[in-house]
Amino acid sequence: MQLTLFHLPNSRSQRIIWLLEELNLTYQLVFCETKADGQITDDLKLIHELGKAPILVIEEYKNLERIVLAETSAITDFLSHRFPRIGLRDLSSAEQLHYFYWKNFAEASLMPNIVQKQVFAQIVARTPFPLGFITRAIKYGVDRAYLNMALEQQLFLINRQLINYPWIAGSEFTVADILLWFPLQACVQANPEFAKFEHIQHYLNEIKSRPAFQNALAKGNWSTLDYQTYWSKAW
Repeated sequence: MQLTLFHLPNSRSQRIIWLLEELNLTYQLVFCETKADGQITDDLKLIHELGKAPILVIEEYKNLERIVLAETSAITDFLSHRFPRIGLRDLSSAEQLHYFYWKNFAEASLMPNIVQKQVFAQIVARTPFPLGFITRAIKYGVDRAYLNMALEQQLFLINRQLINYPWIAGSEFTVADILLWFPLQACVQANPEFAKFEHIQHYLNEIKSRPAFQNALAKGNWSTLDYQTYWSKAW
């Protein structure tokens, strides 16, 4: 089986590099070309019509010549099923329930709230004078009425889960940890107030100490400064 990953630095596709490193798989890494505004060029649509990273191309898999997988969750589901050692294999029944919940929580609950904050921030930044005060007022209202409170509650929930467990599903490191890292790191780095969640801080430090994580950052051209600068704008 041959694997080719199309990757955009400092994006959610960083997690797929990390997963491939944890699984110790051989793969080719292709960096997506970007326009002046940082968006991916249309060339990637030749691989998948939506043209979004990550995209994993799988060749010589069973009787299929070529499979093109997009979406982080779909890719992680495939790889964790094909190579189950950081999936469900070593989990107890209770930990399996945690695994299913947190794996989906990361992409379905936490990430959308952060993205909404970023979208409103981008709208404010791109609104021409003298209309900027209108979009700033809308962002302030949405943040105060919903998004800030929702994120506070979500991080409280994560922090509480980590009081009794070293990893989000329990005693074993799993794909759920890989999926949760990106939005959780975005929150903690962007908003200093979230430093109060000490179990989350310890959890993120444990992630940083993993050799596969460190290898993935190096291979993916990760920039902590660029990442923090981008997500800080959401607040």
